[in-house]
Amino acid sequence: MPLVVQKFGGTSVGSPERIQAVARRVARARKRGDDLVVVVSAMGHTTDELTELAARVTGLERAGSEHPREMDMLLTAGERIAAALLTMAIRQEGAEACSFTGSQAAIITDEQHTAARIREIRGGRVREALDEGMVAIVAGFQGVSGEREITTLGRGGSDTTAVALAAALQADRCEIFTDVPGVFTADPRRVPGARVIREISHAEMLEMASAGAQVMHARAVDIAARFGVDIRVLSSFSDDDTPSGTLITAMPRAMEDLVLTGLASSAGQAKLVLRGLPAGMASSTELLGALADGGVSVDMVSEADEGGGRMQVQLTVAGDALERARAVAGEVAARLGSGTVEVQGGLTRITLVGSGMTGRPGVYARAYRTLHAAGVEVHGASTSSISISLLVPAEREDDALRALHDAFALEMAGEHTTVAER
Repeated sequence: MPLVVQKFGGTSVGSPERIQAVARRVARARKRGDDLVVVVSAMGHTTDELTELAARVTGLERAGSEHPREMDMLLTAGERIAAALLTMAIRQEGAEACSFTGSQAAIITDEQHTAARIREIRGGRVREALDEGMVAIVAGFQGVSGEREITTLGRGGSDTTAVALAAALQADRCEIFTDVPGVFTADPRRVPGARVIREISHAEMLEMASAGAQVMHARAVDIAARFGVDIRVLSSFSDDDTPSGTLITAMPRAMEDLVLTGLASSAGQAKLVLRGLPAGMASSTELLGALADGGVSVDMVSEADEGGGRMQVQLTVAGDALERARAVAGEVAARLGSGTVEVQGGLTRITLVGSGMTGRPGVYARAYRTLHAAGVEVHGASTSSISISLLVPAEREDDALRALHDAFALEMAGEHTTVAER
């Protein structure tokens, strides 16, 4: 019998009625003969509510920074509640099931509270449950460290749990059920013509997730790529059990005339420009090292010669790190005897993703012409082998996304079904 790992997110189990709907879906799959491991997130906004409760009790906006161990103990309760309730509902549907915490499933992590990484999955009790004909329900987002401390996996942790279990158990399929019917060519809330992508490579999905696409978390996609796990993203709100959605795989079947897979955006970006730095790697190395020591993560970096033995360095950071980055950059500029430090906030990074761009001339030019025609200014750019990232004013994000999506629509992956037609 095929072994299938399924994951259901918070909206999929957000109410008793939704839990019953998931239970019916799981029971149907079990009756078809699938062996099932089901990973669940906390119900609805449970994690946010527990986080807010911790803030009220402690008087700290981020209680996890002061009490990381206890925050992990608190937040893992949400997934345990969902796992137990779903197990009861599945039994009411006539299928045998048993729930497990991350610790009981032997998901072994490092020691980092609130952002642990999985070291191994032993999963002996999960395998025993499968051998006994049960559906194994595993609480997502959590594990146990080598010191026997409860840990959480951070943002996207339930996706990571599901894909890691699929890899460890050598599952035949991994299915991620969400509140949308798959991965779209762009955010359908911003781009009405966005379409569901039927197949996408691990590399392209990783690039889109890192660039701001919300459907899958980058850590989960990275595990899938390294262990050869195919992922299918599906809607839990459809009663159709026929596989559809988006398949994330190593080698998607695609036509050669496709240029882009999709667009993603990440708001809250800021730009710094340091002018008059001494030319050479020593200056940029000192700048980047100082920013790293100051806890500032740098995204896009570019250099330009100013002549006379001087250069400028342009870099982007998250908007909430701008003031810290400005202070560090100012100190470095003073030490190097350079000129000015200019800053600009209120930017959005838009990323065009697609392996079809490789070696194809004119993609950059078309993107720039499109934005110029739409009256959208570009404040920075960078590129990789399968992506182009452009900085635009945050207030023009939707305009830029729609213009670029229209410009590449005929050469973009995805079925020709719009959100309105859904």
